[in-house]
Amino acid sequence: MFIKGELETFERNHPKSKKLWEKAINVLPGGISHNIRTFGLPSIGGFPVIISSANGPFIKDIDENMYLDFWNGHFAMILGHNPPEIQEVIRKHLSYGWHFGTNTKQQIELASRLIDDNPSVEKVRFCTSGTEATMYATRLARAYTKRRLVAKAVMGWHGASDTLCYDVGGLVNGKAPLGQLKANEAGIISFEINHDDSFNIIQKYSKDLAAIILEPILGGGGGFPVSIDFLKRLREESEKYGILLIFDEVITGYRFNDSLFQNELKILPDLTTMGKIIGGGFPIGAIGGKNEIIERSSPEDKNQVLIGGGTFSGYPLSMIAGLKTLELLKNSQQQYIRINDEGNRLIQHLNHYFNDEKLAIVASGFKSMVMLHVLSRWIENPSIKEIIEYADKKREALLQLALFNRNICGLHGLGALSMANTHNHIIQIKEVIEEIAQPVSNSLLN
Repeated sequence: MFIKGELETFERNHPKSKKLWEKAINVLPGGISHNIRTFGLPSIGGFPVIISSANGPFIKDIDENMYLDFWNGHFAMILGHNPPEIQEVIRKHLSYGWHFGTNTKQQIELASRLIDDNPSVEKVRFCTSGTEATMYATRLARAYTKRRLVAKAVMGWHGASDTLCYDVGGLVNGKAPLGQLKANEAGIISFEINHDDSFNIIQKYSKDLAAIILEPILGGGGGFPVSIDFLKRLREESEKYGILLIFDEVITGYRFNDSLFQNELKILPDLTTMGKIIGGGFPIGAIGGKNEIIERSSPEDKNQVLIGGGTFSGYPLSMIAGLKTLELLKNSQQQYIRINDEGNRLIQHLNHYFNDEKLAIVASGFKSMVMLHVLSRWIENPSIKEIIEYADKKREALLQLALFNRNICGLHGLGALSMANTHNHIIQIKEVIEEIAQPVSNSLLN
């Protein structure tokens, strides 16, 4: 039986991780501090690996197993792990201290770089995470428009704040997260991407809608691109009704080119949230947009909109690493082209293979973002709705387990390519997935 053999191999190769995991579940709820970091493995009798170090395209666990990494720190490590150029600037600045609770030169410089790179960004406010950035962006929108409602895409992930954690993951179809208000009480309405009916919803609530927020590609929702025609119409409808359009570019910002994805789309929102890559692998979040909106968060404004606080807002090491990362990315056009092409070809190749073999797995994504969805049954060219409806989380966990056993780390099925990944690495992942796809798809799981 495939799953039995995979679990035995995994346990045999990870004795130290197992021992530490047994301690973790006694001191941390569920053994973790971020839900997805179990990789789903406990649901099939496994446990997550404990990582000790990383370099370039590889991460290593405490049992000395080395993995080719496609998760890349929640998509943040586009240069790969531990780049020497980032190490150098961090080491230099550590000698000066690493947290002051004051303004720094680097904070001003990073804000200036983001403004120079992106026409829609006239001012920037930093925080420490993408979750904070989206929460603050919608707060700004409500204050600016004096309206209550916010529309978000079904399966759009904007962090786990009380503001936007609706209709995502296991919370679709109107389910409210425990401990939170129902969506209508919280002022949240949801719409489906790439559906004309969504504009009827927007028109229906237009007088009360402060903002529409969505990712140009639903990252946490599964790597589903929003069509450019849909985005263009969203821009038109939002302008028509005086609704602020917010692009969540925490994942897509600087992922496909050395600026925000909106510039490639030629669709400019009123506000943009950013994170991950712009911090060079250190904690960061940012809200950027029109001066007249962002300026409402100034303490000099008589009716100031409160945006943090936050002990580590504008954290010096994040500013320093972010500046150096964006500098390196400015000279990485050929690398961007290479990993974007590699990603697109990998998605197409895998979907041809899955369809030809009638395997219940689907590859989704865009350019260097590549995700795999394991379904409970084979569907030819499934829609996003079908992929969500027939998602088989235990088989997806088995896929992750089989990847770990073959020295590959991925999440959401796979994840994203970094500039440290080579063409041979892509061939390796292709061969491994073709090796394990059939037994994963055909395994009988309780």
